[in-house]
Amino acid sequence: MNSSSQDLSEEEQEKADEAGMQKWRDTLSEMIFLFREALDDTCTRENPYEEEHRKAQEVFDKKYGIFGEGLLTKEDKAEEKKTGTHRMYMLSDVPEYKDISDKYHEEWSKIQSYQAECKEKGLNLFNKWFWNLWD
Repeated sequence: MNSSSQDLSEEEQEKADEAGMQKWRDTLSEMIFLFREALDDTCTRENPYEEEHRKAQEVFDKKYGIFGEGLLTKEDKAEEKKTGTHRMYMLSDVPEYKDISDKYHEEWSKIQSYQAECKEKGLNLFNKWFWNLWD
């Protein structure tokens, strides 16, 4: 049996209208959430290795210089002079920092994927409901 809104009592119609409005608010809230998750500044996912990585980077910079110039060998320096290029060393180039660097970057990559997924889902919802956003 198919019923139209004319067959509903006033109370039933109000409940149906409120349910529809709640669904619309939920859709808008989901879009807002997804777009906020897509941004670095507002994403709720955090890299659990952030602090440890930051501290390791500070120690590395003090010990070897910002780009690890203190690790340059005579061969590296000769190559730089010859080619005009510069060899840069990063945390992962030094065995004592490699583990934290790898863990940090692996987690960072997962967060980036999550954010891209959120952006895609948010844009899909935005596209689906675009014409209804202005009512």
